Amino acid sequence: MKKNKSLIIVESPSKANKIQEYLGDEYIVLASKGHIEDIAKGGRFGMGIDIENDFKPHYVLMQDKIATLDELIAATKQCDIIYISSDPDREGESIGWSVAKRLADCDKPIKRVVFNEITKKAIQKAIKGPRDIDMKIVNAQIARRVLDRLVGFMASPFLMNFFGPKLSAGRVQSVITRLVIDKEREIEAFVPEEFWTIQVNLSKDKDSFITKYSGRPTDVKSAEAMRLKLVNAKQYVVSEVLSQEETKYPQPPLITSALQRIMSKDHGVSADKTMLAAQALYESSYISYHRTDSKRVGDDALKEVRDYLTTNNFQIPKKPIVYKNTDAAQDAHECIRPTDLSLLPNSNYAIIDPIEKLVYETIWKYFVASQMTPAIYDTLKITAHVDSDKVAEVKASGKALKTKGYLEILGVDDGQKIEIPMLKVGDICQLSGKYPVKVEKKQTQPPARYSEDKLIKEMVARGVGRPATFSELLSKICVRNYVEKHGQVFHATELGKTITDELVKYFTFMDLNYTAKLEKQLDEIEAGKLDHVDMLKKFFPAFKEELNKAYMQHGSILCEKCNSPMVVRTNKNDGSQYLSCTAYPRCKTTKSLMKEVA
Repeated sequence: MKKNKSLIIVESPSKANKIQEYLGDEYIVLASKGHIEDIAKGGRFGMGIDIENDFKPHYVLMQDKIATLDELIAATKQCDIIYISSDPDREGESIGWSVAKRLADCDKPIKRVVFNEITKKAIQKAIKGPRDIDMKIVNAQIARRVLDRLVGFMASPFLMNFFGPKLSAGRVQSVITRLVIDKEREIEAFVPEEFWTIQVNLSKDKDSFITKYSGRPTDVKSAEAMRLKLVNAKQYVVSEVLSQEETKYPQPPLITSALQRIMSKDHGVSADKTMLAAQALYESSYISYHRTDSKRVGDDALKEVRDYLTTNNFQIPKKPIVYKNTDAAQDAHECIRPTDLSLLPNSNYAIIDPIEKLVYETIWKYFVASQMTPAIYDTLKITAHVDSDKVAEVKASGKALKTKGYLEILGVDDGQKIEIPMLKVGDICQLSGKYPVKVEKKQTQPPARYSEDKLIKEMVARGVGRPATFSELLSKICVRNYVEKHGQVFHATELGKTITDELVKYFTFMDLNYTAKLEKQLDEIEAGKLDHVDMLKKFFPAFKEELNKAYMQHGSILCEKCNSPMVVRTNKNDGSQYLSCTAYPRCKTTKSLMKEVA
């Protein structure tokens, strides 16, 4: 008898429950609860990578997923087909691949379906267009995982051997730490320079306004000489009046890094809390998939937002605004957007968590505003100079909002006003007030430390890591005590400086450009332009040579059997020390220190 049921496997239980509501009894919807297997570590598997066999990872079933897998296998017996619908990104494809392998013996067709939002329409559309697991995407994830395992499992012991226990290196983690350390060094090396500013109050027909001397004296003598010129002037001549409109266009709809930056800068919400809130909103069907670096908007969503704006009497451009992605964007799916525009931020009572509410409101407003007309400002710039002395020049500027445009939704209005009288070229102005010329001594300021917002911006600009992992990485470098976070600002620690200096001294992976190059290669693997094994074969020999050099320069000797460095280990039973090969468990050579001394 035909079972007529389909099994859909997603990642999270809350997502599974939501989809089950949409699809009904013809489907069984279960969750893998994330990854069900991981690369082995410890014991006979060492770091779980078979370096001699094309860097093949050795995967093992995670202990806490045994019951989950049993539940999935049992469900396959009630179904005719299995749809794997883990998240639509590299990690999701890898999870799907792992699940498919574990269910291969069930002798049921296994297909991959992806959707960008948890709505009935999107899910049903995805089921109608299933595909196979995309091994190009899986291989990109495998390559990233193997790279991270090689660096972490081989460079971390180097640090622990010579700089203390519980230290770790990471292919991306250590580079982000370097960004913070480099900024700290800029601050330490900064030498402040003095300069003077001169403010001049002018008036025309009883209308006074503030100007500033256009130069910047760097010593007290030249500042005083200019002050005397300005204060003794009988009149000032207006030499330029520039009045024009300034157009400010809306920002694109949000991508992951932009959401993290806005939440950190405007609301003081950390990247990890932002991502937790966005995950909950996605699983509850409020927003589209939240891990994306694409600004693209689908045709249906584009029509929906333009219809909403028109219905609610907002001005929109004649044609939809199309935002271009950067070259580094994967463009696997759309921007982050609300799944239902009618669910207004201020009218929504189903979202209880205050951070989730704030994240939803931010996503909603930026998405809607992105398809609106620009804001227009009136601007006025005035240049004047002391009569008969054009060097003694002062300037003033101002702007005022003329047309709100997209700011009507975004709610951002700086309230600036033009406080300059209407002047024309050739007008004569006089000094105004009891003390019309004010001189102030200042000094240049050191570079600012990275706030979370600015550090994420720098990581994006340099191509370091992927936005989906930013929150985890920023948390990790703080937990490791390589940097400290005071409020929203990252400060370097002495430990961070020490290990960063050491890693930079020996390892190419610490180079910012090289890190970005590796990320680009992962994209090329996903696109089918690069073989992941070839990439790893090129990376590893150079990395191993650098690691050997690092050990040797710290006094290690080479193993006679495999030519890898040997380090001092301590016997847990009697406390005696011996030399052990760093290639363990592939090479188990040891030497007694006592015998070497003898």
